[in-house]
Amino acid sequence: MRLGFVGISNRKRHALVGLLITTGFVVQCHQYSRGNPIRQTATVSVQPARPASLTSHSPSANPMEQLARTKPLDFLLRCRDRYARTVRDYSCTFIKQERIGNRITPEQVTRVKFREEPYSVNMVWTHNAADAAQVTYIEGRWRDGNGQDMAWCKPAGAIAKLFIKKILQPIHGKRAAKASRRTIDQFGFANTLNLIIYYSQKAAAEGTLDLRYVGLGAINGRPTYVFERRLPYTGEEEPYPDRLLVFHIDREWLLPTACFSYADDEGKVLLGKYLLTDPAFNNGFTDADFSPETLDM
Repeated sequence: MRLGFVGISNRKRHALVGLLITTGFVVQCHQYSRGNPIRQTATVSVQPARPASLTSHSPSANPMEQLARTKPLDFLLRCRDRYARTVRDYSCTFIKQERIGNRITPEQVTRVKFREEPYSVNMVWTHNAADAAQVTYIEGRWRDGNGQDMAWCKPAGAIAKLFIKKILQPIHGKRAAKASRRTIDQFGFANTLNLIIYYSQKAAAEGTLDLRYVGLGAINGRPTYVFERRLPYTGEEEPYPDRLLVFHIDREWLLPTACFSYADDEGKVLLGKYLLTDPAFNNGFTDADFSPETLDM
């Protein structure tokens, strides 16, 4: 027997297909895990920091490393300011794995185009697509009757693709919250920095922040500064997103290329891992790079 949506109205058909593909287009770029291996898609290394007495007064010490070591929050603010002054758009590979409820999702890999103004994201899944093969979003461009922002989604499932080529889906709401820890309008280097800084400043104001530089590292062979942050997190209903966050800041780009998030001090309970690798900056992206017509969705 051939399966189909016989007798189902267009509205119900779109709702059913939307349910199938909702989980594929919501994303987060905030934090990630070293608890699960990264399956040859990226390599991560960390070298513990040397004792401060060996480097803090060295005239040859890198000024940014000195700032990272002595004033890590100021270092992050400096990174955010540099990004705002120098980056307009970029392409990259985005690697993500998360804990949703009691389940760890498969590691997903996407190729991404991103533009700051207007905020725009185009994602194409290259590994472990769930229900969306591609998603494109331009802030404020597509909205429903209630004014909610929408994104165009191209289904990945064979059955879904038989009945609809693409569909508009809201980027917020209950379905989105159940599918991912963050949404597509929170993707990117800047949003990652903003989230790290926001929760760090909140904890600092409450006298509970533990943010420290822990050494040098590498992501895919690129040198990084490595930090650990601990917050007073006790569960998903708390105002803080995690207990332990380990994150890498690329030493040349001064951008967060990897975040590893845990629910515990020891880094055994993964909440999410997020890596943005091999970026190419300031490509001159236009609306055509995010339009479903020109993308042949």
